[in-house]
Amino acid sequence: MKKTIFFLMAAAGILTACDPSQSEKDFDPVSLAASDVESAVYITQTDANGNPAADGNYFTYTTNPSMMVSIFNLDSEGAENQLARGYSGTFAIKPKRGSDPNQTFYVRTVNSDNSEVIITKQYTVYVQQELDPELRLLASDVYGKKIWKWDTSVTGAVWGNMGYCGGAGADVGISGNGQWWGVGLDESGELSEFMNQLQHTPDNAAHGDESIDAYMEFTDDGVSTCYDKDGNMIRTGKFSVSGYNPNGEWKVGDLVTTSILWPYEINSGGNNPGTFEIVYLTADKMTLVYPDGGDYGSLGNWGEATFWHFCSSSDIEGMAIGYGKTASKDWTWDYDGTNTVWGNMGYCGGSGADVGTAHNGQWWGVTNEEEFMGQLNHTNDGAAHGDESMDAFFSLASDGSIKRYAGNGSLINSGKFEFDTSVANEWKVANLNTTAGTILFPYEINSGGNMPTSFEVVYLTGSKMCLVYPDGGDFSSNGSWGEATYWHFKAK
Repeated sequence: MKKTIFFLMAAAGILTACDPSQSEKDFDPVSLAASDVESAVYITQTDANGNPAADGNYFTYTTNPSMMVSIFNLDSEGAENQLARGYSGTFAIKPKRGSDPNQTFYVRTVNSDNSEVIITKQYTVYVQQELDPELRLLASDVYGKKIWKWDTSVTGAVWGNMGYCGGAGADVGISGNGQWWGVGLDESGELSEFMNQLQHTPDNAAHGDESIDAYMEFTDDGVSTCYDKDGNMIRTGKFSVSGYNPNGEWKVGDLVTTSILWPYEINSGGNNPGTFEIVYLTADKMTLVYPDGGDYGSLGNWGEATFWHFCSSSDIEGMAIGYGKTASKDWTWDYDGTNTVWGNMGYCGGSGADVGTAHNGQWWGVTNEEEFMGQLNHTNDGAAHGDESMDAFFSLASDGSIKRYAGNGSLINSGKFEFDTSVANEWKVANLNTTAGTILFPYEINSGGNMPTSFEVVYLTGSKMCLVYPDGGDFSSNGSWGEATYWHFKAK
């Protein structure tokens, strides 16, 4: 069917009105081809500041002669996504990270008889191929979002006041340097002291972020949303990082947002600063500081400041590998001369983190190279391979490769690996699936040299990793206290 379009010309209307005898005469619609619509629609491509840009994400359109148009593109399912509608206007096309920069959209107009004319437009737009380094840390390079919770591991306190001490901000994030007072866990494992601090909120009311199980989600499109322990939203808003410098002495940048857990400056009557100094930031740790009244110029005067400690365990690849297309991370024995690094344990169940941090369920293990040399009966060939050394390590790379090295740096074995987070539960955060023989001393204990290809990651941070393998790979027997093998590693 031939598609048509007509224009009501203002000038024609005026001329007709001069002659009453013509005022009720019908007009024949004008039938135009798609080429006529093409020549009537004018599009300008710009950057965010309105400057012409060959790869801009912003568009301005006008029509001459004037006509009503709708502009749309198609989503991944083929459904229409309307971008704009009118005689003129603006719209933006910002594809998701990693998308094809060559984007197609359509301009449609509808005739008086409901027939349509649709023309196709193609433009090259800017598409971010990689997240900025600070967004990788905040929102994950793999998952596009990251969960942050209260961190009690620094000094036991998650929020409170401190001296605005200056020096290395990392010392605040790692050891709580300068801290005066803070809200910590009570005997029941809750942050009940928050309920006695409601005078620091703007309305003297609790909102749900006073719980140890409250959390906030940062997404790679710059949105932070806070939730209570039951998953009910508390607050949400945009976030950004300004002045990012990973080598900054006091801070690595400023987090600009109003949406974090318990976002109140202490002793301020409920002030939500909106800008927080990021004094420490890794794949699994974040510490924020705000000086009294926002007086950043007083750094080092030990005046009052507010601190926040957060942690994240949801970005498995970020903690285990790092970020970027060429990222890799080395893991060695978690050797301290006292705690064991490999041995057997009861397959105890419960919280796997207790195995990683407190060696829960442990029966026996080796602590050094000399003791490893007495356990070669557990290898597949009865021989030493060099990873009995406390200097041995294995490397995980972002291309999915894993390499096992002896203490002298020579390669023992290599293969592929992947993390499976779909199996995460209280006991483990993921499974590490590997080519056989690619982690350090990769042998199931008392098995005659069996080298498993799937290990339970029961504990993982940016600096610690604990793996467990149950007897014969019987993962269904968790909690039976049957024999299992464990491995304790630390980042090299």
